[in-house]
Amino acid sequence: MPVSALSGVHYLLSDIDDTLTDDGVFPADSYRALEDLRAAGCVVVLITGRPAGWCDMIARFFPVDAVVGENGALCFYRDGDKVRQIWNDPADVRTANLKRLHTIAGDIVGEFEGTALAKDNPWRASDVAVDFAEEVGPLPLSTAEAIRERFEEAGATAKVSSIHVNAWFGSYDKLSMFARWLNEVEGKTVDAVLAQSVYTGDSPNDVPMFRRFPLSVGVQGIENYHLAPEDKPAYVTKSDAGRGFAEVAKALLSCFNNNKRD
Repeated sequence: MPVSALSGVHYLLSDIDDTLTDDGVFPADSYRALEDLRAAGCVVVLITGRPAGWCDMIARFFPVDAVVGENGALCFYRDGDKVRQIWNDPADVRTANLKRLHTIAGDIVGEFEGTALAKDNPWRASDVAVDFAEEVGPLPLSTAEAIRERFEEAGATAKVSSIHVNAWFGSYDKLSMFARWLNEVEGKTVDAVLAQSVYTGDSPNDVPMFRRFPLSVGVQGIENYHLAPEDKPAYVTKSDAGRGFAEVAKALLSCFNNNKRD
């Protein structure tokens, strides 16, 4: 990715697992990069499949402006010293959906040997996650795709990440909730910030963002998924996971510093 492509960027949007992390650990370099970019004036929004409970902590304690969680079910964002919440569905709908999803997921785990309900499910509010590569396996991507198909046969929306298959009821995704936060909090549309935004990700659940943002970057591990041409990010880093993100962060921070000197 040419550094010049990042010269007008004001929004850093990024997945978390296997994009900011290395082998399941959030390294100091990734945290420092977010901190430095935000201090330089960049708006930082993390967009993840991780649960609501985690997102509350991230919104409160990480150097971010907002975090979209559960693949678009929610957004928690900073408002001074408070954390505000945006939800796609009301609480009663979320409760009813979770009950149905756990029944489906239980059947699927019984069908696919070696899988398990993800251990972060107790902190989820809108979706369910089946683990195929975090604390089990890792199982082949073909297994993850088969699990996704089973959820879809049961009427759910499902996406594959680098570690889980997430499923929910509804047509929302990472992009739709980011667009809602952008409109309600920043007073802008996605079209208005396309040239000012870069998105980094690593797996198929990032495809809505890869498709929408011209400045989309996949860390090297994205090549494992053999995405259709229209689903691929515009650029791929030389390194994987957090080290790949570090390439983007370094280039972006350089642009911010150069702009200040100019």
